Parts: sequence; C-alpha cells; structure tokens
Amino acid sequence: MVSLRAEERTIPEIEAKMKLVGGDMVKIEYLENCLKQPLPNDVKRFCFIKLAELYASKLMFKPAAKNMDFAGECATTYKDKVSYFMKEIEYLMKDEDYLFVEKAFKKALAASTTSEKKTLVVQLKRTFITRAEEYEKRGKRNSAIKVYEKFCEMHSTTQEERVEIMKRLADLYSKTGKIREAMKTESWIKNPPAPQKKQDEGHDIKVVSFEELGIGSLD
Repeated sequence: MVSLRAEERTIPEIEAKMKLVGGDMVKIEYLENCLKQPLPNDVKRFCFIKLAELYASKLMFKPAAKNMDFAGECATTYKDKVSYFMKEIEYLMKDEDYLFVEKAFKKALAASTTSEKKTLVVQLKRTFITRAEEYEKRGKRNSAIKVYEKFCEMHSTTQEERVEIMKRLADLYSKTGKIREAMKTESWIKNPPAPQKKQDEGHDIKVVSFEELGIGSLD
C-alpha cells in the first residue's frame, strides 16, 4: 500500500504519486496532506485545483468551491483569477449557495478590466437563468424560485429583466401554492417602482426586496 505521507514538493512529483495512491477520496486525502506542508505558490495552486476537480466529481460542490477560491487567491495573473473565481461560482450554483456567489463574483470583477466586467455580468446572468430553467424542466419549482429571487435582487439586473423574471416567479408561486406571494408579485408587476440609475455604470439599482413584498427572505 502506498503511503499517503506527503513528501513531494513539485507538481511532477505530486502527479506521479497521485497515479499510485488509489481512488478519488484517497487522492483527496493525499493532496490535503500535501497542502499541510510548505509549498511553492504554483504547487499549492495545482493542489487546490485538483482538489476542486476531485470534490466536484464526487458531487461535493461546497469543498470544490472552497478549493477553487483558494486557487484564485494563489493565482498570479488577473486572467487566472477571473477564471478560477467564475469556476467557483459554477460550483456554488450547483451547491445552491447564492450568498457566496455574490462574494466570488465581486472577486472576479475586481480582477477584470472594465470591458471584461460587462461580459462577466452577462455570463453570470446567463448562468442564473440557465440554472433556474433547468430546475423548472426537472419539476424542482422551489429551487427555481430561489434562483429567480436571487436574480431579481442582483444590482446588475435591469428593470426590464426584473419584470420578466417576476412574471415567472408569480407563475411559480401560484403553482407551488404560495398564493400570497403570487398576488404580491403580480401587484409589483402591475406597478413596478421607478428604477434609479447608477452614475458610473448606468445600471438599475432599485433592487427588489422580497421582505418589502411580504414574501420573506431567501433563506
């Protein structure tokens, strides 16, 4: 039996050892042992990425996201940071952890250029909508509701987008027996508050508060 004691200090050495140590969970234990030792930054990043991939393959998305976040912190280029933080968001979405999605996205934005920020916003919105629609197709209406609610609360969501998603929410509330929520949402749709504008980006900043609607928090 191959020892899981981490004595390797380079990426080629760690890769070679991983081929010998067995299944995914054993590889995870080995990589975590590696990270307990002082390692060069690029080797730590390698270990974090491999851990994220292994955890994701086991559908353990929370630790996958955590390790991808660590990889982002170790990245030495802005391009890599954006890539890793956006991958972290992908894992967080699968884990339905929408609170930390915002935190990861702020890190991605901080590492991007002005033109890249606009692309990332579009990418994040598409991720939310795609995820919600997947839930709807699978009949997981309550999960879809959570995603749509979070989409409406994002500062980058425009008033037009918000109205369209609120229509979907009203329908889902009705189908899940949340009649009070459906009525309040329909009332908002008929008389939405006038959007205000950010001076720097021109995005709507009048964010829907589901507590104000009487629907309650996302939790």
